[in-house]
Amino acid sequence: MTLPLTLLVALLGSSVQAASYRLQNVNPAVANVTIYPSLDMQGLNRDSCVSVAWEPNQPLWVCRDTQQLQSNGQPGIGVIANTASYSGIPSDVSNPQALVLTSPQGFGSLFYQLEADECPEFGLCSDNSRWVGWPNTGPVVTFAFNGAVSAYQVLGRVHLNGLTQINDPDFSLYHVTSQTADPNTIPATNVSVSGFWTSDEVGYGNDASVVANGYAYLYGATPSSGLAVARSALTGFLGNLQDKSLYEYYVNGQWQAAVPGKNDSGVTLENTRSAQGTVYFSDKWNSFVWIGGDGFPNANFYISTAPNPEGPWTSPTLFYSGAVGDPNTLTYSTVAHPALTDGTGDYIFLSYSRVITNAEGVQVYDQPLLRVDWQ
Repeated sequence: MTLPLTLLVALLGSSVQAASYRLQNVNPAVANVTIYPSLDMQGLNRDSCVSVAWEPNQPLWVCRDTQQLQSNGQPGIGVIANTASYSGIPSDVSNPQALVLTSPQGFGSLFYQLEADECPEFGLCSDNSRWVGWPNTGPVVTFAFNGAVSAYQVLGRVHLNGLTQINDPDFSLYHVTSQTADPNTIPATNVSVSGFWTSDEVGYGNDASVVANGYAYLYGATPSSGLAVARSALTGFLGNLQDKSLYEYYVNGQWQAAVPGKNDSGVTLENTRSAQGTVYFSDKWNSFVWIGGDGFPNANFYISTAPNPEGPWTSPTLFYSGAVGDPNTLTYSTVAHPALTDGTGDYIFLSYSRVITNAEGVQVYDQPLLRVDWQ
């Protein structure tokens, strides 16, 4: 696919927000909450799904551990560390119906393939440890035009013994591409750069991202349980996020060219949390928004706003608490879904993960979906 440079620049410019942001006081307040049926996984048992705008009215979803449900309601043998689906847009708030996630590729293959040193194909090692490619956020789309999409995903190379992490992970950069808007064709992925961020650096892009002002802003967790941010200028063809010469890093209140260490002073953005969350731009408030949680074991949703992607961020405030799952189980992965909205910022969809007992008496994953309308 070849595009004239002028057309490419125009298309990239149309996909980002305006260059300046007005500092204003934003006080998000909930007007109404509508509970939708839980996400319909079409016979799959899936953990922690996130979404991203992909094609018009066709969001792409990426989920963590996935199993196939048998006719007796039991999860089958075998766990796929990450899988992908498409969905449509949720039904109108006046008639909330279950949102269906379709998987035209079927069950059995990873969306983000594990690497040669991660006990491929599925990450299960001979010592019973496990490598997981668990996405915390959807891929950041750097180009989309007429069915062609280019996006990138930063993924931590995490090694587990049970649920205990036994390594200090580095982070690989995956390229996600699509050449067609056909809803029966899931995008292709490949490892663009293995170990793109070292274990001594922040995994920028592993935890959230937003495209604005000609940049992709990539957020990563810091050891102090906050977020740090880097940005990459979208000047390369299709948004070349693997070119580190295009990156800047926000440290001590200013952008710098040198990549900092994750323990360096001034890396963590004030008032940020690394508990799984989502960053997006709200036209309603003319502000950037972070929505996320406070960690296990609940479905508490917090909101923070900022005039710029780097801040200053307001102190997160609690605005919704969802129903948890079965006793003695965890509830987690509180994320927002701007890809499911009309872009006005008047409302947002939320989801989270919990464990419930299904009609057959078996404990399975469940992901409630709800819509929050703002005052």
